Amino acid sequence: MNFAKIQEKIVAYIENDFSSYLEPYGIAKPAVSTDFLDLDKFKNNFTVFLDFSKITFERTKFATDCCEPVQLSMSFYLVHRNQPSEKLRNDMMNAASAFYSLLKDYRGANAVEIRELNNYNIVEGTKFITISEFSVKITN
Repeated sequence: MNFAKIQEKIVAYIENDFSSYLEPYGIAKPAVSTDFLDLDKFKNNFTVFLDFSKITFERTKFATDCCEPVQLSMSFYLVHRNQPSEKLRNDMMNAASAFYSLLKDYRGANAVEIRELNNYNIVEGTKFITISEFSVKITN
């Protein structure tokens, strides 16, 4: 199992395909980062942070060693900033809708399960940063 390749496929998919899902909403292509969610370091208008935090291995009842499928529990953070607060809230909801569709259409895995979406209208005490947090399980 090549975990780096799995991560590369997911990052490439978001970098290459997300902008087409955002176009109907008039939202520009985001920066994509696998770095830690750092609001002081990343000041782009729109950034997607990918957190590959957990990998679990399912066993079959016929084998005693780790085997397929591999499940990656991930969080995606869609961070919007540098806009008036009303536009940020609107962009947050529209980008979350587009990202939901992007994940739903992902064909690079056996299954994608969106477990939770949390939207934050105020971040770090300011109404000029919004975040949508997707909790996702991807099974390869």
